[in-house]
Amino acid sequence: MPADDLTLRRTLKPSDRPEIALILQGVRVFRAEEVAIGLELVDESLAPTASTDYRWVIAERSGKVVGFACFGPVPLTEGTYDLYWIAVASAEHGSGIATRLDAEVTESVRAIGGRWLLAETSSTEVYARTHRFYEKHGYQRLERLPDFYRIGDDRLIFGKRMDGAGTVSTNRQ
Repeated sequence: MPADDLTLRRTLKPSDRPEIALILQGVRVFRAEEVAIGLELVDESLAPTASTDYRWVIAERSGKVVGFACFGPVPLTEGTYDLYWIAVASAEHGSGIATRLDAEVTESVRAIGGRWLLAETSSTEVYARTHRFYEKHGYQRLERLPDFYRIGDDRLIFGKRMDGAGTVSTNRQ
C-alpha cells in the first residue's frame, strides 16, 4: 500500500491501545514481556494523572493505526532523548511508514532542542533488519554491552546527533 494516504498524529488515544497491542504482537519479534512493557507505556501515557514525558507519533491509514513511535527525554540529561518504540504492522512493512515515523520523531526532537536521539535494541539476528534501519536513517552504533539481556544477547545503542555536531568516535567491537 502506498504511504501517501498515511496520516501522522502526535496524540495517543485510548482507542489506539488494542491496535498497538496487535502491532507489537504481530511483528513476531518482541517477547511477551516486551509487549507488556510497550502496553504499560500506553497505559501510563493515557492515565488521567499522567505526568510522564512519553511522546507519541501514531501512523494511521483509513482511521486504523498501522504504526507508532514512542520517545521521550532521558532523565537527568539535557537534550538527550530515547526512542523507546518504533513499530509498524507486519502487512505494512516496506511501505515507508517507519521512515516517516522516524522523520517525525527526529524533527520533534530537533524542534525542542534535542542533541541526541538514542535507540536501544538487541544484538540477536531477529533484529538485523532493525540495525539496518537505524544505520540507513542516520544512527551510529555507539555501544555494545555483551550478554546484557541474556547470554549471547548484547545490548546495542544506536544514536544520531540532532545539533549538527557530526559523528562521534566509538569503540565498536
